[in-house]
Amino acid sequence: MSPTARALHEHFEEVCRTELHRLRRKTASLPPAARAEVDAISVEVTRAIAARFEAALDQDDGGDLDRVVSRLFVCNP
Repeated sequence: MSPTARALHEHFEEVCRTELHRLRRKTASLPPAARAEVDAISVEVTRAIAARFEAALDQDDGGDLDRVVSRLFVCNP
């Protein structure tokens, strides 16, 4: 996994976990097991999205996509 792909995965998961925490009140009425399942599904969806970016980055021979992804998602402006 390239450094950009790894950073992208980490960034997406951080965003996912932050949003799950922020939305905790909306899932507060769920039983703990159901809430854990919602969290797990959300993280898996996030990982699947990041994996698609990773696959695209792996096929990016010129590095243009790597630079764009880094600028949009990984590097802080």
